[in-house]
Amino acid sequence: MRILAHIHTMNDRDVLEQLLQALQHQSRRPDAILIVDNASVDGTLDRTFPENVTIIRNLRNLGTSGTVRTGFAHAMEHGFDWVWIFDADSVPEPDALEKLLGFFENLPSAQQKKVCFLAGVPLSASGKVKEPPLNLERGRMRILPLASDANFTRCDCTLWSGSLFRVPAVVRIGLPSADYMLDVAEVEYGYRARQLGLISYVVHSAVIHHDVGRRPGVAEQIYRLGPISLRFVELAPPRCYYSVRNMLYFSLYQYKPRGIGPALRGIVRSFALTSNFAIRPMSHRRHLLACMRGIWDGVTSHMERRY
Repeated sequence: MRILAHIHTMNDRDVLEQLLQALQHQSRRPDAILIVDNASVDGTLDRTFPENVTIIRNLRNLGTSGTVRTGFAHAMEHGFDWVWIFDADSVPEPDALEKLLGFFENLPSAQQKKVCFLAGVPLSASGKVKEPPLNLERGRMRILPLASDANFTRCDCTLWSGSLFRVPAVVRIGLPSADYMLDVAEVEYGYRARQLGLISYVVHSAVIHHDVGRRPGVAEQIYRLGPISLRFVELAPPRCYYSVRNMLYFSLYQYKPRGIGPALRGIVRSFALTSNFAIRPMSHRRHLLACMRGIWDGVTSHMERRY
């Protein structure tokens, strides 16, 4: 059983080493490491790497989904059985891979053949679950709690980072769409897997730490007005654009059979994020414009456009 650890990077000089060390010190080490770099300019790759590390340098930013697509293609071409995906600022605990594989080996043979991915519990720097997994039944994107008596949670999608994908399942699903770039790509890919009857799991005993060594890309800002607390989402304008555009496109055009329910849910989510900045137009003008552009491109099905 050959396992490829995939790392996608973009200006990650300050955090890459901690992940490489964590992978090299796994109780069950990956057989090889692939770094797909999105045109870093901070010297991320200006160093010596271990012999088992392969580097692919992109001349332009292909986004997370573009690099994952590259990693999956590399794994298929070179005969790997699994691909373990990571952001550069994610760090698995030393026994994470061993526990993921142990969980898989304890599944009945019939269930093993249906597995799409196995994921570790994604913990933020504060020790909380960074983002819970989702169930995509009937397009509802239902959040699944991880606090239960079971040692796993069945799901359809979760974060790319920390997820161990079974290559035979990737062959069946096909490669991720590079046009999604950033957000919602995991949802789209998990939806395709669900349509094929594939099943994924979050394994509670395997832990992946996220945002190690830097601020998270998505955060909350709390404003207090006396007894009232207002919570706002904070993320960069490019992510505003892709979050809104991708959610609308997925809900309106990719989810099938098309229906008013999934479409409305996608519209509500997209406009909720936009309103988060619309009520702060002076301080978040670029964010608001990015959302509005994302709404237009999502509704008009322009997934080829970039921010």
